[in-house]
Amino acid sequence: MIPKFIFPRRVNVFLILLALIVLPVFAQAEEHQASADAKNVLIFFIDDLRPELGCYDVDSIQSPSIDTLASEGVLFERAYCQQALCAPSRISMMTGQYPDHTGIVDLFTPLRKVNKTAMTLPLYFQQRGYVTASFGKVYHHLRDDKTSWSEIPEPPSEKYADPETLAAIARRVKDAKTQKLDVDQTRLAANGPPTECFVTADEGYRDGIVAKQAIASLRKNKDKPFFMCVGFAKPHLPFAAPKRYWDLYEREQFMVPSRQRPEGSPDLAFTIWGELRGYHGIPQQGELSDEMTRELMHGYAASVSFADAQVGKVMAELDRLKLRDDTIVVLWGDHGYKLGDYGLWCKHTNFELDAHVPLIISAPGHTRGQRTKALVEIVDLFPTVASMTGGEVPKSCDGKSLQPLLQDPNQSFKPFALTQYPRGSTMGYSLRNDRYRYTEWIQAGTKRVVARELYDHQDTSTPDRNLAASAEQSKRISRLAEQLNAARRIETTHVKMKK
Repeated sequence: MIPKFIFPRRVNVFLILLALIVLPVFAQAEEHQASADAKNVLIFFIDDLRPELGCYDVDSIQSPSIDTLASEGVLFERAYCQQALCAPSRISMMTGQYPDHTGIVDLFTPLRKVNKTAMTLPLYFQQRGYVTASFGKVYHHLRDDKTSWSEIPEPPSEKYADPETLAAIARRVKDAKTQKLDVDQTRLAANGPPTECFVTADEGYRDGIVAKQAIASLRKNKDKPFFMCVGFAKPHLPFAAPKRYWDLYEREQFMVPSRQRPEGSPDLAFTIWGELRGYHGIPQQGELSDEMTRELMHGYAASVSFADAQVGKVMAELDRLKLRDDTIVVLWGDHGYKLGDYGLWCKHTNFELDAHVPLIISAPGHTRGQRTKALVEIVDLFPTVASMTGGEVPKSCDGKSLQPLLQDPNQSFKPFALTQYPRGSTMGYSLRNDRYRYTEWIQAGTKRVVARELYDHQDTSTPDRNLAASAEQSKRISRLAEQLNAARRIETTHVKMKK
């Protein structure tokens, strides 16, 4: 017979063990329920997109889908990327950190090659129980950070749809091999033209397929909280899009911009043309003709409208699935772009044209159809979607949440926005305040300022004079230099603390 005093102890032990097993299960169930009730996040990445859209008061560009999104949220008139180059800009956005913090300021370094543990947006939402999905060009290195994604299919790679284009490329490559040309000449032979206008369905080009992949994922994950990034390559070169998007425009409507560079600007401010020189038919030296300039401008506009249509398809599916009221939607461009302005092409500078980007946020329960003139940075996106989905903002983030502006777009936010771009061992740091853009070019070894720029953007995005040498601007330059140096000191301290 079991003594009576033993039984209660066994019951107590049993209850304790039961509690240890059951309570975590209840906790997990509650956590899962909280995740299920959380807002979804859908972010559109648009490559090389200038803030020239219908919603930005540029009537010559047809962008009805993006314009509709702007009418459903807040349009940021003065948003700035942290570097005008795909890889560092996208990594900066995904980490919420300035390029000096990520350590990545070139095109060739994936994030996870140099930092295995950095907190990124997909990792953050993966740890919170979200489905994390990446489609198209999200990171520049497409499968970067791949363990943080629940879904990351191989993106379609074909840039051209016209069989004649593809056949011409194949012939040039064959000829290059027959002639035993060097590596650079062979690579140039393998490049296609900078434009293509071909009669095809949207899925004839990769962005059409990317939209289709994203739509399929929405259908599959409609009952789960998701963090989805959809990256459209257009309007990046080549400006290749179905003919019907070219037909939206007339070639004559495009005006060749002034090729005159700003007076007094240092050589460090400018750049070679970037990737454009690598396309077949583009001269290796000298300016483009007016005819070629208009063709490229036409192709760029057609590519913008093509990308816009893909945004519309994904948004239509979000509506059809009745997910719109549960989803925060963000659309941004990774940097600006030059279309012959100053006689230059592509990005790769600290000029306003390269640093200024489109940004739209449409969030349930927040302001709709409003605009804000507040200065904001792309590093602010990570803390924004973190706070708006009920999460804590990681301490690693340099930006701050834009949620107050989504509630009151008329308030001020930041005194300035920062952008940077390297030239060899010299880094150009650029500060944009309400009116002026101030830039210092600093040598890495000596820390000496070797050149300065000051541009007045009161009335134009392409000022014609560098004011840095003007005696009447000396006090303003001193104040801006102090602000820029203070901002950089904070960054340097942050980097040392992280190490």
